[in-house]
Amino acid sequence: MTLSGGNPALLPQLDELIRLLHARGMQVALETQGSRWQEWFRAIDDLTISPKPPSSGMNTDWNRLDEIMNKLSGRAEGLCLKVVIFDEADLDYALTVHRRYPGVPLVLQVGNDDVGTSDAAGLIVKLLRRYEWLVERVAASEAFRQVRVLPQLHTLLWGNKRGV
Repeated sequence: MTLSGGNPALLPQLDELIRLLHARGMQVALETQGSRWQEWFRAIDDLTISPKPPSSGMNTDWNRLDEIMNKLSGRAEGLCLKVVIFDEADLDYALTVHRRYPGVPLVLQVGNDDVGTSDAAGLIVKLLRRYEWLVERVAASEAFRQVRVLPQLHTLLWGNKRGV
């Protein structure tokens, strides 16, 4: 079961849901922007911390993110960082994140900057071009040798469809 969308770390009661899912033999994955610590993070099987890059208009509270990453530092697996990339500034930000937390796997994904279009085929072409750009930028960088570049599959599959 994957919990994402908005910022699920704002919901302190998720600890009960996580306990129930585990009791049913399910693994739990969660993606959060890393702006709020929850003690139940320790129970998440696959935790992705995805701080917001400059294109989001948000400012990263590095002290808070450092605190969260320090609390998670004992995890040998099941933890990664993810940055969604829209432009060069975001790519520079991702490099800062990667250097700040060198022992944590980093995933980069191309962001969808055309959330209003209903042209699914055109969106796919645009996203694949941006994905190619990102792959080429990462491949050309020595600093990103240990970074994974992945597409946002939900956008390729469903475009801007809501509720999927």
